[in-house]
Amino acid sequence: MNDQELLKSLKQYKDVFGDSFPTVPLMRSRTEEEIVEIIEKCISEKKDVHEMGYLPPLDDDIQY
Repeated sequence: MNDQELLKSLKQYKDVFGDSFPTVPLMRSRTEEEIVEIIEKCISEKKDVHEMGYLPPLDDDIQY
């Protein structure tokens, strides 16, 4: 895996979901390959990381 593949996947995630991939909570304990797999799965399922269960749902009452 090279950095270009990861950057391409991160851009695709933003293009599809209109929001950046949450790198800080998800990249701490995962490899670049795992992150690309997560992004690919999210895109194919048309669900973001919260909907897929990788992170808890966002609280609509909190301004992030």
